[in-house]
Amino acid sequence: MEEANFLTKFASEVIIVHRRDELRASKIMQDRARENAKISWKLNKTPLEVMAGENGVTGLKVKNNETNEEEIIETDGIFVAIGHKPNTSFLNGQIDTDETGYINVVPGTTETNVPGVFACGDVQDKKYRQAITAAGTGCMAALDAERYLEGNAVHDWSKSS
Repeated sequence: MEEANFLTKFASEVIIVHRRDELRASKIMQDRARENAKISWKLNKTPLEVMAGENGVTGLKVKNNETNEEEIIETDGIFVAIGHKPNTSFLNGQIDTDETGYINVVPGTTETNVPGVFACGDVQDKKYRQAITAAGTGCMAALDAERYLEGNAVHDWSKSS
């Protein structure tokens, strides 16, 4: 919820997609997100596929968990924040992962192999997998996304001396 609120500073709309019809975030964080006019909700939906074109992300295909109907949510960016297990199978190989399903990122960043897609938290951190590292990499991903949206290259720390 915190990252969703933060991303509204840079996006005209932030859509929260969640596989259940209730959230686990604290009530105060849920209330803040619900009060933000730039945040909309797609609850009880399971992500199936990240849609991509020549220049990056174009949408997210989701399934309604009650009706099994599928829809495509048009978007030009995706911020993935998922729990304690790297539930990345919905990516269908469109984003590079390791053999256990964790998303590969450029070392020292949250960049994936798809421009405009950033990964943070447990989906890319198989060593620590704790809330504090998820919050830290969530902040990193938000900053990387901000730079990307502003048209600035994300710094490649591996080339620094």
